[in-house]
Amino acid sequence: MNEPKPTAQLLQRIPVWPLVAGGLLLILLWGGWKAWRTYQVTQSLLASQTAAESLLADGWRQMDPDAAEELVFGVRRDVVALRREVGFLLPLAPYLGWLPRIGPAVSAAPALMEMADGGTAVATYSFRGLKPALALLQQENGAGMQSLPELITIIDGARGDLAQANLAMARVVTARAELGSAAELPWRVRTLLAQADEYLPLAQAGLKLAGVLPEMLGHDAPRRYLIIAQNEDELRATGGFISGAGMLVLENGQIRELSFMDANLVDAWSTDPANSQLLTKPYDLPPEPLQAFMLLDLFLFRDANFWPDFPSSGQKAMDLYSYGQDAPPLDGVFAISQRFLQLLVEATGPITLPESGETITSQNLIGSLQAAWTLDEGVTERKSFLATFADAIRQRLEEDFGDIDPVYLARNLYTAAKQKELQLYIPDPAVTAVLADLGWDGRLPNPNNHDFLMVVDTNVGYNKANLYIDRSISYTVDLAVEATPLAALIIEHAHNGPPNAEPCTQGTLQEYVNREDYLALADKCYWNYLRVYAPAGSQLLESPTHIIPAASWYGRFDWDRPTQIFTEQPGLSTFANYLLVPHTEQVPSRYTYALPGAVLHTDGGVKQYRLQVARQAGTRPFPLQVVVRLPAGAELLSAQPAPTAVEGAAVTFVTDFASDMEYRVTYR
Repeated sequence: MNEPKPTAQLLQRIPVWPLVAGGLLLILLWGGWKAWRTYQVTQSLLASQTAAESLLADGWRQMDPDAAEELVFGVRRDVVALRREVGFLLPLAPYLGWLPRIGPAVSAAPALMEMADGGTAVATYSFRGLKPALALLQQENGAGMQSLPELITIIDGARGDLAQANLAMARVVTARAELGSAAELPWRVRTLLAQADEYLPLAQAGLKLAGVLPEMLGHDAPRRYLIIAQNEDELRATGGFISGAGMLVLENGQIRELSFMDANLVDAWSTDPANSQLLTKPYDLPPEPLQAFMLLDLFLFRDANFWPDFPSSGQKAMDLYSYGQDAPPLDGVFAISQRFLQLLVEATGPITLPESGETITSQNLIGSLQAAWTLDEGVTERKSFLATFADAIRQRLEEDFGDIDPVYLARNLYTAAKQKELQLYIPDPAVTAVLADLGWDGRLPNPNNHDFLMVVDTNVGYNKANLYIDRSISYTVDLAVEATPLAALIIEHAHNGPPNAEPCTQGTLQEYVNREDYLALADKCYWNYLRVYAPAGSQLLESPTHIIPAASWYGRFDWDRPTQIFTEQPGLSTFANYLLVPHTEQVPSRYTYALPGAVLHTDGGVKQYRLQVARQAGTRPFPLQVVVRLPAGAELLSAQPAPTAVEGAAVTFVTDFASDMEYRVTYR
């Protein structure tokens, strides 16, 4: 029998409990130190919130830039320290949602920490790069437009920091999406997240735009932009009839030119009074629907926005402007609506017109635009209000820019771009990429792995009837046969104008000549060239046939033709109809079509249906209902945005459609 070795005998005699107790003591000491450090950092962060409120008490113009920088960098240090102290626990947090009361907050901790880490990194990089800009904007009398060259130089020099801020912002946005609903989180966290939800999109857009803003504002060379003023009361594909054309020339941020003219005068008309109605250059034929429904035989500038894809229409508008005005090629085009002008005046404050002394506010602007129709001297001069208004806006920006809240202005411009009240097409590749990423260029997608829907109206009645037209859309997708999902679309147009016994007659030339009240141009029946855009490969099964009496329109024959099917935009099928909506009537258009199976994405046993619904620029918010019917026995895993109702296999979304929407339904 082997005798135990001396070392082994010694170890057997050493009591185990002191070692265990010592280990536990070390763990407790380490945990206590961690808790103390975490408490210190947390208290410092809470104190920073109080300091920030004090710093901003008198507004950002009175804020001490040095104190603000110290605060931003201090918060960043605290967040980094907090992550270092508690980071080892974060992987466990998602499994602790069962804890009473604090479970939701604990399980959300990783996403919240990522938001805090990314958010403070955004603030640090942005402040380091743009601190000189803050000092410039805080000058006693405001920086003014005269200081824009210096401001642009600062932004140009901050590209490196802004690029890092962009990367950090992407982390924040991803973490916020992963966090989902904040309904069960503590009140303080919910409050902070509500503020983040309001300002995150604006901040993200601003950082992306800052990378190309110097070029857009002519930092390296002058930029010449066409502005097309669209009237949504006479709805066209990109927002409205082109009533005015403007020229904006920017050089290093300075407005070198801002002028407007009537859109009818853009084309190459003869300057000889005896032949003023003759064109001095040849023009192409317009798209076939404009020939068929409006009897147009020339493709003139005012009709350039025929395609809902704004880059296509914008390029055509630039080409026709340069052709008609013998102007050099342009650097881009902006499309603006009446609503855009409202948002602009909302941010700048009231504008006084120099000639008449009239004060324009966001409340009376639309009325002033309408009144201009009866005040001007002739049909070709009816848009002179825009020229006067542009001069007043320019004066306001150049002389009183320091009195304009830049955050309020940026927020309104962001709203205008998001809702397509402002659309931009700039062919420069770098700028194009940013605008497309932001969704501000009105570009139609080429969907190859998801569903898409866009309904486009074109007023072909020579009137302003859209002032009285409401519409609604109901879209149901049945996924019972996943290889060929079935779509059912109902579009309803309703004429809510005052009762009118006058028979429907296309055209309002006499009203223009007589300079009648603006509402006389709107109180008409509605002739509409209706287009529906669906994914390429969609097979139309049922569609409406609208009947238009021969006596009511220029064609002088009874229109009863079926829906036209063609490819107008790459990746999309187009279904087109011609319809008439008389006073006080409602006209439905019903379509049924089979979608390509590619609209469903499958990953293992999990399937996802994704739908993009694009809003036509110039349309007022209107009811949109989307219903997704799942296959029998399917289990709904998630739906975005939150459904209005889930009843059996039907997932229903109802919204007031004001901007592009995306829906995702995941099931197995």
